[in-house]
Amino acid sequence: MSEGRAERLGRNEGLFRQVNERLRELGEGFSVVADRADFVCECGDESCAEPIQLTLEEYERVRSDSRWFVVLRAHVKPEVERIAWDLGQRVVVVEKPEDLADEALAADPRR
Repeated sequence: MSEGRAERLGRNEGLFRQVNERLRELGEGFSVVADRADFVCECGDESCAEPIQLTLEEYERVRSDSRWFVVLRAHVKPEVERIAWDLGQRVVVVEKPEDLADEALAADPRR
């Protein structure tokens, strides 16, 4: 994968992570009513807006490592990430190697 493409993927993943942080904030406000919240796939495809349902605890576990991203199983890019753990059905958590995660890590609102 070219360096420019990897950087673009990292920027896209970082953007989706910021969207999910906002969704988490909203989900916390409704946690009394619902045990699951909607998030978006954090894959590097800028046109992807596929919903992913997670509990707030699952989302917090994903966010415990800045190199982890929640994506649809069909959106995994094995050439630049590995599956860290499986959330069942169609959702997995992928881990980026540090050298390919720079853009996304730089955009991490918790870092």
